[in-house]
Amino acid sequence: MSHLWQRVPGGSVGLRLAVMAMIDAVGTGAFLAVSVPFITHSVGLSEGRLGLGLTLSAAIALGTAIPIGVLADRIGPKKVLVGVSLWRCACFVLYPLVQNLWQFLTVVCLLGLVDKAAAPMEQALVGQATQADDRVRVVAVLRSLRNVGFTVGALLGGIGLLADTRAGYSVILLLNAASFAVLATLAARLPVLSAPAKSLRRRFSASVLKDGSFLSFTGVNAVLTMHMTLLSIGIPLWIVGHTDVSSALISPLVAVNTVLAVALQVRASRGTDTIAGASRALVRAGVSLALCCLLLVAAPKLPVALAVAVLVLAMVALTGGELFQSAGGWGGSYLLAAPGEEGVYLSVFWLGVAVQQIAAPVLVSLVVTTGSAGWVVLAALFALCGLAAPAIGRWAQARADDRARPDPDPSLAETT
Repeated sequence: MSHLWQRVPGGSVGLRLAVMAMIDAVGTGAFLAVSVPFITHSVGLSEGRLGLGLTLSAAIALGTAIPIGVLADRIGPKKVLVGVSLWRCACFVLYPLVQNLWQFLTVVCLLGLVDKAAAPMEQALVGQATQADDRVRVVAVLRSLRNVGFTVGALLGGIGLLADTRAGYSVILLLNAASFAVLATLAARLPVLSAPAKSLRRRFSASVLKDGSFLSFTGVNAVLTMHMTLLSIGIPLWIVGHTDVSSALISPLVAVNTVLAVALQVRASRGTDTIAGASRALVRAGVSLALCCLLLVAAPKLPVALAVAVLVLAMVALTGGELFQSAGGWGGSYLLAAPGEEGVYLSVFWLGVAVQQIAAPVLVSLVVTTGSAGWVVLAALFALCGLAAPAIGRWAQARADDRARPDPDPSLAETT
């Protein structure tokens, strides 16, 4: 842990960003540990009503992400992040007061208004607060620290689970609210290197929706982020339903993923500060995830001891895909965003991840149900998306060069 702190690039600003990431992750990790038991045990709602609320919240979040990104380009991501954090703080202060379905729906829908805005705002703020050479490494360190923070938060949430009382859950929920208040305070005091020069009267530019290279990059990245669903749903379902390996192996496998992600994320981000480098990282991500799928196909056909070894290798391959996807996605999304429109571009980029989070559980469940053929098809999809990244990168580079090229002087055209 101390080694990570010492490796934070960006000087004092990078260290402040790291503290913010840890506080955010601890609070969120604690909330995730108790959120479902609080609603089902203390409030008494069914799993179906819980799912309804979360679905409505996700739908609202998808609709507000781009408008918030536009606002960030006009007033700056720092101000937006402060506002988003204070909004979330207020919602989590209300959360322990929920007594019935309608109150629950109200709170989660209010949270949904800003739910998908925090990640792009944080990334945009890193871009404004740190030097261009440092920003991808800073984000890599932040992600490593977030993994640590989520683990610490989950342990804190475990205290609430042990108590299993409304009061215990409420303390954890209010702890999460406090984390957002602290986050807003730290974000408000963070110095930035550049400020937005946009007028509030400027109309929304739809250029991001016409930028085929950026949308293609976003799509490829979104497919590769399915590693999250493989970790949480795909591999556990496959182990339980299709192998002779004990389900007790799932927790150690997740621990392998967490440890490797914390230890290697910064190293995986090296060289991704160019479009070509980010594209190469996505190639590695696609190949690694394809290898993970093929190893999973082999596991049910092997004796238990060999199956365990293959599953460990599959988890290592999955983690490699996660590390390279994250690094390549961060680097590419920064570099491909049009200057002055980083907020809306990054919001669209993260919107791709959000759509994947909704669709992937259905797709991965279908893959597990289909069996070996499903895993082979998924492996081909991962490999295809990864291998497409360099061509998309070249397309994006050409578009960026066109944007940077000055317009011809009309007066010169008249004299020729």
